[in-house]
Amino acid sequence: MAIVYQNGVAGKICANLECGWKQLSEFHPRQLLGIPAGDGYKSRCKDCWNAQKRDERAAKPEEYKETARKYVEANKEHIRDLKRKHQAENPERYDEALRKYRETHREEINIKAKERREQDLEHYREIGRNSYERHAEERRKYSLEYYKLHPEKSVAASNRRRALKYASKTTHTEEGWQELKAFYNFKCLRCGAQEPDIKLTRDHVIPLTQGGSDSIDNVQPLCARCNSKKNNKRIDYRQSTSEESEDQ
Repeated sequence: MAIVYQNGVAGKICANLECGWKQLSEFHPRQLLGIPAGDGYKSRCKDCWNAQKRDERAAKPEEYKETARKYVEANKEHIRDLKRKHQAENPERYDEALRKYRETHREEINIKAKERREQDLEHYREIGRNSYERHAEERRKYSLEYYKLHPEKSVAASNRRRALKYASKTTHTEEGWQELKAFYNFKCLRCGAQEPDIKLTRDHVIPLTQGGSDSIDNVQPLCARCNSKKNNKRIDYRQSTSEESEDQ
């Protein structure tokens, strides 16, 4: 169809006669090897052209999927660049889409995250420890605020630890703890850091969760980082300290 002017405005009559005349901006360009063909515009308007393509894809879905797959495979980097550019230009849109996806796929996301963590548990624990060190002050502040809002959580945690200590049947005094720290010159037995540069914590050589005692004989001074790294393992750093003393 040729270009037709109405009231001085250039347009075309769509090949779909029910559609009628529309401005040229409503038609896709028509090119052959990069050169405009015919009058330079497709015979159908954008709405009719897109509807026709949707019908064709619906009639041959597998054929179109295969064509799309081959195109994506051959133009991966180009498609990635387009996506990055679009995401950079529309950050709010992508943030909202991600939020909605997480809301509707929460259980699936949690299961996959748990599987990844279990496959390399020590790696993820190390990430957590490093993150805690970088944001220790914020974490402590958050914990205090959280337990203020949820006092029952704090009580439950304290009760669990208290129950483990009672189950051990023996315990130690604050005086005993201070004497133990002084015996080791207020040093962490794992890394050698010393108070007051760090704060020593009580670590149970045999963890309470594994039936270890809360007796001072089962306690060793470690800084918070080393205590966290030891986690629930049975490691007696007092032995290595004693061996070093004998060597000297």
